[in-house]
Amino acid sequence: MATTTDFQEWLDNLNETHIEEIYNLYESIIGVTQMGGFECSQNNGKLFIKTDQNDSTLMLASGKAIKAFLDKLDSEYGGDFGWVGGHYEFVRAMNKDD
Repeated sequence: MATTTDFQEWLDNLNETHIEEIYNLYESIIGVTQMGGFECSQNNGKLFIKTDQNDSTLMLASGKAIKAFLDKLDSEYGGDFGWVGGHYEFVRAMNKDD
């Protein structure tokens, strides 16, 4: 599996970009864990993100790169809330059938 540092290329190649999937990606990065279809691991200070939805592994080489990628997710998928978690909770609440 190839490794890339290009955020946009990696995001463009995801099969699913629904807010639930993006939320799983976001949370897997924050916790350096597996969440949904995303698995994050850390090696020598670098974060690696793998998913079956993409042929490449995304490498975030520093804390600065991690923050920049999370900011990009917030900007592109955060909706009116400006952050992925807020938009995810809003969509989830709207989809509830009480």
